[in-house]
Amino acid sequence: MSKPVPNMPIPNMVVPPPGPKSAEILAAQEKILFRGLSASQAEAPFVTSRKWDHAIEDVDGNVYLNLAIASGSMPLGTEPEGVIEPTIEALTAFGNECPGFLAHRHMAPLAEKLIEISPPNITRAEPALNGTEAIETALKMMRRATGRPMILGFFGQYHGETTATVGAGAQMSDVARGQRQLNPGFVHVPYPDPYRTPFGAPRPGGTGDAVVDFIRDHVLFHQVEPSQIAGVLIEPIVGAGGVVIPSDSFWPALVEMCEEFGWLLCADEVKAGMGRTGKMFAFEHWDVEPDLICLGKAMGGGIQPIGAVLGTEKVMGTFDDVSTGSTWSWNPAACVAAVGAIDRYVELLPRIRELETIGHEMLDPLLDRYEVVGDVRLKGVYWAVEFVKDRETRERWPEFQRRFEHHTMNRGLVAQTGESTYKMLPPYIITDEALRRGCELIEESIVAALAEVTA
Repeated sequence: MSKPVPNMPIPNMVVPPPGPKSAEILAAQEKILFRGLSASQAEAPFVTSRKWDHAIEDVDGNVYLNLAIASGSMPLGTEPEGVIEPTIEALTAFGNECPGFLAHRHMAPLAEKLIEISPPNITRAEPALNGTEAIETALKMMRRATGRPMILGFFGQYHGETTATVGAGAQMSDVARGQRQLNPGFVHVPYPDPYRTPFGAPRPGGTGDAVVDFIRDHVLFHQVEPSQIAGVLIEPIVGAGGVVIPSDSFWPALVEMCEEFGWLLCADEVKAGMGRTGKMFAFEHWDVEPDLICLGKAMGGGIQPIGAVLGTEKVMGTFDDVSTGSTWSWNPAACVAAVGAIDRYVELLPRIRELETIGHEMLDPLLDRYEVVGDVRLKGVYWAVEFVKDRETRERWPEFQRRFEHHTMNRGLVAQTGESTYKMLPPYIITDEALRRGCELIEESIVAALAEVTA
């Protein structure tokens, strides 16, 4: 049975956040939880009471428009159609089960569903509890399959916060503080970011892409032999690092290099996958066929934690001596939720592309209206607005970003924040009206923040 949906405007702010009840709870949490958690929660200074559709209500009665939707892990909203009921039935029938020890009847249907929506070279699936665990498994698979130690990654990417995944990623230097030097086996190069590339045009006679030229001409010459690299780990579209969409020239040059040196290509689709970009997987925009695909976050429809590694027969079907998984990975209820969610994502792909059109209509004009807007990036419902202090130098402007975020929060808009980039991951079930209103609030907040920094 569906829960009642409150009949109130979205957003609807009754008190500036944090309200008194939120402030009291957050203060109590700060005394007993790890201090780093309190610092992270400061970006959204309120305490959630309930959620529905594309809305969040806090304990003080404020209602927010939710364009973060659990960091992108709930694309179908809080009560996904066709997912909740069968998941509850599976939970009632099974409770939990450890699939690494005892198989259950919902594992194979999920694996078959994942292989069905993947490129034809993908023939195997491996359970994971979440995206971070999927990345950990993929790293083991690449090294085991090739017998090589090194992984090539990119600046700006986020792959998780365990010791291995924080070493694999390089979103910001402080994320890996005290860990990177203790975690060898990774080499990083600039991501193919058309807006913030450190390179000029591709060199004459090169690959046609400046990033791949740099890898070939400098990294492989000075730093690491090609025969030592097991594979490439890449977000096909960067998520937490700012919804960065690579240039088209990058992909054919990267694939050619992988084929030449025998490197495996692993696509981290934890955030960009499951329809977020208007295709089931982000790499489909460039007709790429990776050797490995990592999934998580949205895979469970937002109601069960789950992840997966998908791979080719060569990578995942020729050995059995890699230790993977965990007790809760692919428990029965999570498998049922994932199958139902994937079916809904397939149905909603046309709708996601409609929502992208609204994003372009509402956000692209900000580039002409405000010098502080350096770039607007959209693919499906994966959106970002990047702010700069100077259009010419593209200098980041954290002070403006903080003021802007303060105004969006006070207006009841919740999204993902950053040093200079405001990232939005609307749910796929959001209405046109709500999405347009969110874009209007962004522009209102830009105007208000500009008035403060130029006063």
